[in-house]
Amino acid sequence: MNIKHREIKKDFYLSKRQKEILVGIILGDGNLTKHGKYFRLFVKHAATQVALAKWKRKEFNSITKMDLNFFKQQVKGKTYSFCQFITLTHLEFDAYRKMFYKKKKKIVPVNINKVLNSALSLAVWIMDDGAKDNAGMTIQTHSFSSKEVKRLQNCFKKNFKILVSIRRNKGKDILYIPKDQVQNLYQLVREYLLPEYKYKFPLTP
Repeated sequence: MNIKHREIKKDFYLSKRQKEILVGIILGDGNLTKHGKYFRLFVKHAATQVALAKWKRKEFNSITKMDLNFFKQQVKGKTYSFCQFITLTHLEFDAYRKMFYKKKKKIVPVNINKVLNSALSLAVWIMDDGAKDNAGMTIQTHSFSSKEVKRLQNCFKKNFKILVSIRRNKGKDILYIPKDQVQNLYQLVREYLLPEYKYKFPLTP
């Protein structure tokens, strides 16, 4: 192991802010992948989402020595531009891997109410997976089971007092925030949203 990296890792711990951001990232587009003995955070976005990728990279600067990497990749025969970064491995990430993964599949843990309980986590997840839907919004939860999406629905009600419904989309359940709840959600997360991502909310001031 690189000596400098060893010194960085020896003194590292996830701050409260980093933990809250990490929860949002894991529910969204991020992954925790094993490299050697421990896990690390892997973040990959389309190059059009570079503002979000840069922000995440900055938030985890204390455990990331890799610069944001830009590259092209073929997806279903078409070439797209992406950007990504990977943190150093650390034991701190392992607890979140155990919590949010079953074998190699990402899940919504049974105790999600105790984990997804900050507006910052919610804002990060929305920047990843939220989408304007006419006067309402959706959160793209296609990778989760119907039971897991129900857990998230209950979490919105219990922790944030936001009433969301569940819709079917492409054969999977997704969360839908109706028009009368959108402004409540926006007021909750607005201070954490990057300016480039306020467009995900319909009719925001």
